[in-house]
Formats: sequence, C-alpha cells, structure tokens
Amino acid sequence: MIINRSMGMRSFSLLSLLALVTLSFWGWLYLWEGGLFSEAGSLQKYLLYNEFLLVGILFGARGSRPVYGPHGKFLEAVRRSSSQAVLGLFAVFGVVFALQDTGVSRSFIFSYIPFLTLTLLFCNYLVPNWLGSWAFSGNRKERVALAGTVEQAEQIKPWLERKGLLGMRTVGLVCPSPANGNGANGNGYHGNGSPLPVLGNIDAIGDILKKSSITQLIVLDLSLGPEQLSKLTQLCDGAAVRMLALHDLDSYFRHTTMTFEDDGMRFIGMRDEPLESPVNRIIKRVTDLVIAVPVVILVLPVTTLFVWIIQRLQSPGPVFFGQMRVGMLGRPFKMLKYRTMHVNRGDEARQASKRDERIYAAGRWLRKLSIDELPQFINVLKGEMSIIGPRPHLEKHEELWIRAMRKYVIRRFIRPGITGEAQVKGLRGEIHTEADIQKRVEADIHYLENWSFTLDCTILLKTVQQCISPPQSAY
Repeated sequence: MIINRSMGMRSFSLLSLLALVTLSFWGWLYLWEGGLFSEAGSLQKYLLYNEFLLVGILFGARGSRPVYGPHGKFLEAVRRSSSQAVLGLFAVFGVVFALQDTGVSRSFIFSYIPFLTLTLLFCNYLVPNWLGSWAFSGNRKERVALAGTVEQAEQIKPWLERKGLLGMRTVGLVCPSPANGNGANGNGYHGNGSPLPVLGNIDAIGDILKKSSITQLIVLDLSLGPEQLSKLTQLCDGAAVRMLALHDLDSYFRHTTMTFEDDGMRFIGMRDEPLESPVNRIIKRVTDLVIAVPVVILVLPVTTLFVWIIQRLQSPGPVFFGQMRVGMLGRPFKMLKYRTMHVNRGDEARQASKRDERIYAAGRWLRKLSIDELPQFINVLKGEMSIIGPRPHLEKHEELWIRAMRKYVIRRFIRPGITGEAQVKGLRGEIHTEADIQKRVEADIHYLENWSFTLDCTILLKTVQQCISPPQSAY
C-alpha cells in the first residue's frame, strides 16, 4: 500500500539524514582539528556530543515529511533544516553546560553550525529525491488508474504528482459513465477537460486493467454503490491489482468528518471534541480556578469600589447588572457584569451600539477596556462559565441566530466564556448581518474542535493585549 511506501521513505530518509550528519560531524572535526583524539577521553566526549546532536535533530524531525525537490518548496526545506540545526545544537550546548566541559573546542562547534545547516538542507531537499528514484525504479513502479469523475481526478492530481517519487505513475482515468470515456480501447484521450487520459468507462474495467497493464486502481467515487465496488474488488484481486478507495466522506455528508474505532466498532463522527476527555476538562477547570480565585479575591474588591464611585457620580444605582444568558447545553444562568448603562435602559434585548444613549460616559470606557466583564469570574467559580469559550447570549438572540445558522447550537457543547477565539479575532460588538454571526459561530466551533491548553494560553494573551489596546469593535 502507498502508506507503507510513504512511511518507509520517511524512515529511509531520516536514517540517511542521521548517517550523513554523523559523517559531516566527524569529517568537519577532523578537518578543523587537523586530526582526532589528540587528548585522552576525547573519543568518548565527542561521541556523546554526536549522540545528543542526533537526538536534537530527531526531535526536530517529529511529524515532518520528506520535502520532494520539484514539489518540495525550497523555503520549507530551509525552515525545517534550520529548526533541526537549532534543536540539535541546543542539545549539544546543554550537555556542554551540564558537564561544564571547558576542554571542548568552541571554535569547532561554532564553525560547524553553517556546515551542519547545509548538510541538513541537502538531506531534506535532495536526498529523498535520489532515494525515491533508486528505491522505486524498475519493476517497483506502479501503473495507477483512477476510477471516478473528471472533477475528482482534478482534486487528487496534486497528491499524485507528489507521489511520483514513490514510483506512482498515473496512467489514466476510468469514468463511471460511457459519455465521459471512449470505450475500452485502452488508448485514452484527454476528453471533457480531464487532467488525465480517459481510458474508458467503468463497465469495461476488466479489459482496461489488462490492456493498460494497471498495477494499482484508486477508486475516487464511493457512490458507485456496494455492487459495483464489490465487482471492482473481485476484478482487482483476480488481476493482481492493488486497490485503494479515496476516503471522501466529507463530500457525502457535506460536512467535515472523522473516523475512529472504539471497542472493536468503527464510527464516523462529525467533529473531534478534545474537551470530552475528562483529563482535558480537569486541565481546563484547574486553569479557570487558578486564574479566577486570585481575581475574585484580589482584583474584584478594588475594581468594584472604583466602579461604585464612578456610578455614584454619573449614574446612581446597583453596581452589578445580572442578565439571564444561555449556557452549556442550553441551561440558563445569570451572568454578572458591572452596570455600564443607566438604570432605566429600556429594552433589555436591544444590542449595545457605538453611540448608545443608554451607556453613561464612564461606562463606555469600562466597556471598551472590558473592565465591565470582570464580575464574570464569579460565574467561573460557580462553574457556569469558563474563562475561555463561546460568549453567552440572550435566549431571544439565540432564537434569531439559530434561524440564521443551523450549526449555531453546536457552541452549547462547552461552557461559555468571558473571552473566546471569536473575540480575539475582532469578532465582537454589535451584530448587523447574518455573516457577522456566521463568522463568530465558525470561530467558536473551531475552538470546540481544536481545543488545547496552548490554544487557551494564546487566546488569553491576545485578550490581555486587546484590553490594553482595544479594537475598534469594542464599545
């Protein structure tokens, strides 16, 4: 299967990289020092540095893929090589510092940096090309045919080009409809804007496999149905042809999907939800408490007194303003804020606008700097909110926005937040059009599906930055 070729090439490329880096290390040491092992124990010392250099490079290579020359984006190869060089040298300097080794040649290490970077660039950019040409030459090459529509072939063509160095040579396209092909003569032609020669239609697949010497068939169209797919499977098995089917469930559901296995059963899900893990929920809750407790104990008393004085001067009335909002799983709760509007403010469901006459003078400043949101840390302590999550809305607003965007209610899967991904992207303030709510909901769903502690920290830092320098949409 192609995945085995890909994984094998990654391992092959990585082993070649480690071997060439080791060769460059000892070769440069020999050239720079004019020889090796002039001092007792130098062999063991430099062996240790070589090992940690390779460990650092391995760490930098995690999750990376070989960069193929013509399609490989030279700048990406430079970036990866630089990252590996930095991590490798960081590991070496860490050992030097830990051992307090004053005998190691600093001039050798610093002079080796550009040579190491060039070696890594050579290994990341050129070596995979040569290894692929050697490993998949001759009878190791695959003659690939696609079974699907012209549009599907167009979508997969860039992937096929990238796999050319894995011995994948695409011969042509087999269309599901006779109108898209030219029969089963095997000659093929670029018809109907096809990016590949059209070999014929799916009914003549048996003859096409033989006449075109196909060794691998990639089925792009699962809508062919179980009978046709079963027939293709039997034909491929009988003709010693490898068969793959493109996982394109997103197009059938018209929704992003994910597949997973649980207790021997395989499922298709509509989205990943990291916060369904108890461990992740505990991490998020502990983070909320670590931040909320000091704010409630140390900050809120000071800010409450400050806001109370302002209100006595400009708009007497209660310090806090509580409003029913929709929380996690649609449960209502009373969200707290410092009151920034006059007591007789009229319609509660009316959104605050830029020049809203209901807001007293200092209240505009409190809203712009988000100081009015600080009492919501009490909601965080009560477990009604999180520091980071989708902003909670009035039930009346939710009813309107659900009509505008059916996916709106998905944001209820997690606790609402004081700030969120939508807010740090500048999607805050008054909602004027359906596009405004759609952008916010998409940001909220992205947060739901991609939650991580790092993402929370990023949003928190951006929120602090916006409190210091508020965007124009803050009012």
